[in-house]
Amino acid sequence: MTSSSFSLLGMLAGVLIALGIAGAIAVLRGWQPRRRIEPGALRRRARRALEELPLVWQANYRYLLAASAVLGVVMWAWTGWPVHGLLAAGALAGLPFILHPGGSGRVQIARLEALAEWLQQLASVISGGKPLSQAVQDLTTVPAALRREVGLLQIRLASGVQPAEAYRLFADDMGERVGDDVAMLFCDHLKTHGPRLSHILASQASLVAHQAADLTDIDAERAKARSTARRVSLFALLVVAVLLANPAYTAPYGTPLGQLGMIAWTAAFIAALMWLRRMARPRPEPRLLLTAAQREETSR
Repeated sequence: MTSSSFSLLGMLAGVLIALGIAGAIAVLRGWQPRRRIEPGALRRRARRALEELPLVWQANYRYLLAASAVLGVVMWAWTGWPVHGLLAAGALAGLPFILHPGGSGRVQIARLEALAEWLQQLASVISGGKPLSQAVQDLTTVPAALRREVGLLQIRLASGVQPAEAYRLFADDMGERVGDDVAMLFCDHLKTHGPRLSHILASQASLVAHQAADLTDIDAERAKARSTARRVSLFALLVVAVLLANPAYTAPYGTPLGQLGMIAWTAAFIAALMWLRRMARPRPEPRLLLTAAQREETSR
């Protein structure tokens, strides 16, 4: 083996050792792997990551994906190695998430504010004498941040889905503790038919609005972590761009072993970015209700 091959083997071993140490530290701190990824979970995460981007990126991200695919093919054809193309395509596709690193609570704040507004509107409609399910279906002025979740709830109720099941699916669409709280409130009303639902909804709306205000303060404190993640990521992307543009630097990676080493380094870099992203993100509260997949598995 040549000296460059030994160097690549050493770098690959170093990456594996670093990943092993990081995994050991995570386990010692109490991390446990998830036994099963629920159907649709990855899609929900991808959608929420995209929702954290500014509107201009959201509206044009499909074009960026197309441009990244073209760049990947061009880089592959120029260098003759597929991982070089994948790295170039991934760098361009991930640029918006680097310029606007995750962890911001803006989306969650907007959802909480929208939920508080929607609950207050429901309280006003129900105070006029309408039952809960009918009020949910008739209320058309839904805040934009909650339009998808409420729209699905209205469709399910209109199509004959049992209200209790529709409310639990609404909590699944929300995917967070506050959605469970609202669904449980609705389901309890189905059982008790309490006369003070309007007052309870107004109180719940006030509580959710306070949660949004608290999260706003926390999000401002986490801005420093997001700024650090942005600077580190941009510097790393600049280094990668210089390396890819100069064949002399990437020559050691122009072998099958070198391609494996590049994959390992890329995986380590992505893992570091995700770690920074998680550090800057508010930790979600544990959910109270079982998801649809968990209920189906339990009923078997």
